[in-house]
Amino acid sequence: MTSASVPSPRTAITTVFVAFGVAIGALAGSMPSVMRNAGIDAETFGLGLTLSTVLTVGAMSVGGQIARVASNRAVLLAVLPAFAVSLGAYLTAASPLWFFITIPIMGLCFGLTDLFMNAEAVALEHDLRRPVFMTFHGGVSAGVGVMAVVASWLSTQWGTWAVAAVACVMFALSWVMVQRAIAPRPLAAGKAARIGTLPNKTPLMLLGIAAGLIIAAETAALLWSAKLLDDLAPSLAAIAGLGAAFFGICNAAVRFPGDRMRSLLGEMPLMLGSLVVSICGFVALGMSGSFAVSVAAFASVGFGLALLIPTIFAMSARLVPENRAGALSFVSLLTALPRILAPLAFGLVAARLGTAFAFGLVAVGLLASLVLILAFNRKRHGA
Repeated sequence: MTSASVPSPRTAITTVFVAFGVAIGALAGSMPSVMRNAGIDAETFGLGLTLSTVLTVGAMSVGGQIARVASNRAVLLAVLPAFAVSLGAYLTAASPLWFFITIPIMGLCFGLTDLFMNAEAVALEHDLRRPVFMTFHGGVSAGVGVMAVVASWLSTQWGTWAVAAVACVMFALSWVMVQRAIAPRPLAAGKAARIGTLPNKTPLMLLGIAAGLIIAAETAALLWSAKLLDDLAPSLAAIAGLGAAFFGICNAAVRFPGDRMRSLLGEMPLMLGSLVVSICGFVALGMSGSFAVSVAAFASVGFGLALLIPTIFAMSARLVPENRAGALSFVSLLTALPRILAPLAFGLVAARLGTAFAFGLVAVGLLASLVLILAFNRKRHGA
C-alpha cells in the first residue's frame, strides 16, 4: 500500500464526524415512522430518549478512565461497528419492548463515539497548529442535513430498514478510514489522567453545565422537528425531515467557515451572539402555527447553535492539554442533569401542551446557559 493511497488523519476523522451526523439525521428524519412502527406515543418516546441519554452521558463520563488504557483509535475501531448495529436495530424496532432494548445501547455508542472523535479532532488541530476544529463539526451538520430529509423520505416510501442500510454503509466507510489513517496516541498519565485531580475545574464546571443546556436544545431541535412538522401538516409527512435538514444545513453553513470566524471575531463574542440567535429561534417555534415559518425557525436555530458546543469542547480541551479526553469527559459528566431530564420533560410537555409549546420552553434553558457563559468569561479574566 503506497502512502498516496492512505487518507490523511484529518480526512479520516472527518468521515467519522459525518457518520455521526448521518446517525443523528437518521434518527431525526425517521422519528415519526419509528414511533408508528413501535407503537409508542410522544411521552413514551421521551422516556426512551431519557434512557438513551443516561447511557450517552454515562459513556462520556467514564471516557477519561478509558483514555488511560485505550487510545482514541482503539475505542473508535471498537465502537463504530456496535454503533451501526444498534442504530439499525433501533430504526427497525417493531414493538415497545424492542424499542426500549435498542435505544439505550445506541445511546452508549453515541457517547463513546462523541467523546473520542472529539478528543482526536482536538489533538489533530494541535498537530496542525491552525484552527480546523469547526470543520469537523461541519461534517456532522452536513451529515444531519442530508440524512434527515433522506431518512424521512426513505422511511415513508421504503421503510426504516432502508434508512438503516444507508447509515451502515457510512459507518463501514468511517471504520475503514480510521483503521488506515489514525495512529494511536500516548495514553494519559499522572495527575491529569484522573478526573479527581484535573486542573481548572471551576471553569470546566461552568462550561459543562452550559453545554448540557445547549445540547438539550440541540437534541430537541433535531429529534422533535419532524414530529412538530408532522403535527402541523400530516399530508407532508414524507418531507417532515425538512426541519432537521434545514437545521443541519444551516449548522454546516456556519461551521465550515467557523474556524476563520473564531480567528477574526474571537470565541466569546461568537458564543454570545449565537445564543441570542438561538433563543429567538426557539421563541418563534413556540409561537408559530405555520409549517413554513417553523421550517425557517429551525434554520435560525441551526445557525445559532452551530458554533456553541464545538467552541465549548475546544475551550475545555485547551484547559487540560495533557488529557483532552479527560477534560471532555469531566465536562460531559456535568451535562448529565439537563441532558437526561430534558427529553423526558420535553416528551411530557409535548404530550400535554403540544410540541410547539415545548419548543418555546427550550428558550428558557438557553437563557440560563447565556448566564453561565458570561460567568465563565468573568472567571477566566479573574473578575
